[in-house]
Amino acid sequence: MQKKQTAIIDFGSSKITALLGDSGVNGTFVIKGRYTFNYDGFAEGAFFDQNKLRRILLSAAEHFFSIAKPDTVYVGVPAAFTRVFTKDSQISFSKKKKITPQDVDNLFDSAFLIPSSNRTLINRSAVVYELDGGRRVANPVGETSETLKGKLSFIVCDNYFINEVRPALLSAGFDKVEFVSVPLAEALYLIEAEVRDRIAVVLDVGYITSSFTIIQGDGIIYQKDIDFGGGYITGAICEQFDIDFDVAEKIKLKMNLARAIEDKMDLIGSDDGALYSYEEVKSTVLRSLDDLCESVSDAFEASGYEVPEYVSLKITGGGIAYLRGAKEHVAGRLNMPVEILCPKVPLSEKPTESSLLSLFDFALAQNNR
Repeated sequence: MQKKQTAIIDFGSSKITALLGDSGVNGTFVIKGRYTFNYDGFAEGAFFDQNKLRRILLSAAEHFFSIAKPDTVYVGVPAAFTRVFTKDSQISFSKKKKITPQDVDNLFDSAFLIPSSNRTLINRSAVVYELDGGRRVANPVGETSETLKGKLSFIVCDNYFINEVRPALLSAGFDKVEFVSVPLAEALYLIEAEVRDRIAVVLDVGYITSSFTIIQGDGIIYQKDIDFGGGYITGAICEQFDIDFDVAEKIKLKMNLARAIEDKMDLIGSDDGALYSYEEVKSTVLRSLDDLCESVSDAFEASGYEVPEYVSLKITGGGIAYLRGAKEHVAGRLNMPVEILCPKVPLSEKPTESSLLSLFDFALAQNNR
């Protein structure tokens, strides 16, 4: 019997990627089709070119249907289009009983969520559950207790995003469109459960936008989108030297921020034959990274959470992960350990694959229930 194919669409800040496939052995994936589309991205909660967006979604569906006929497509929602709310909830029973999945659903249903006609609930998960005597568990189903408490996380999506995406995909032939928070999918897939149970912090840096997320258990407890990406660094180089964007991008990729500058004559050569001061390029890049660090510091403070000193900042995405020396600079500025986070999948151990494969793993779990 042929496996049911799973279809996903991942929105980056400069590219949209569509993926079709199923699960393989030992945590691997079987990819039947992968399609990447360049687009203008989004800012301040809106897409720059809605018409091109719809054309891309229709094209992605055509590619999918040329291989298989998935009835559901899972769409990753960037942090910029979502909001996170946390709520403590409790239900009690007349006597001790075994907790059922329905009891857990009732716990979530009884929790108050800030109502808004402009947003729709897309994900809900638990930071932690608590039973009689203050006993904390990751999964209460099957446990015996007279009460069930939980610190719960709810993620809502701006209806603007849903209304731009869902009609196009339904008209293309899908029966159902499911929306998934990308930061939540990344947390559940990329970070081990025992690490999340304590607390974890992820900074996903894209090309023009970034997201800062604090995770505990299976839930996001704080999230902030940041107007910064690798493209901002390139733009700063453009402005500093009055050069074209593609030339600045290539100069940026030649940088090694950890390298000591030996003298004023250290130069970087570009493809057009021009030479640029290594010291000046490095200073420009570092100023941009300092802007990012300031935004991250502000996010830590705004969150209100005390993050233990041993907790590392986990950086993923393609914005700065490939910039040599960036990790070390960020660690020094924030005075905390920093590591690069990426999928542990052969041939895909790249930060640029994090959102895509995290979303795919999440969708596979939902589609194969």
